[in-house]
Amino acid sequence: MTSISRRDFLAFLCLAILFTLNLAEAQDRSKLIPIGPCAQIPDCSKACNNSGFTKGGKCIKWYPNSIKDTCACFVNSLTPAV
Repeated sequence: MTSISRRDFLAFLCLAILFTLNLAEAQDRSKLIPIGPCAQIPDCSKACNNSGFTKGGKCIKWYPNSIKDTCACFVNSLTPAV
């Protein structure tokens, strides 16, 4: 009764991997500042550069279930905290 079947073990392993990937995605967002929807910003990286974010930016789904992409700028090491 205490033994785990191979199927249960694989299911648990898959859940652990998915949870770890979601945490990594959340950590990546901590180094980004959203500036607006990508549909309204033709060149996200250029808009970030023009706003003082020298590392540029990229369009991402800010939330996992988002339908629209958000332009997010990479935080500079010298960017002051707001």
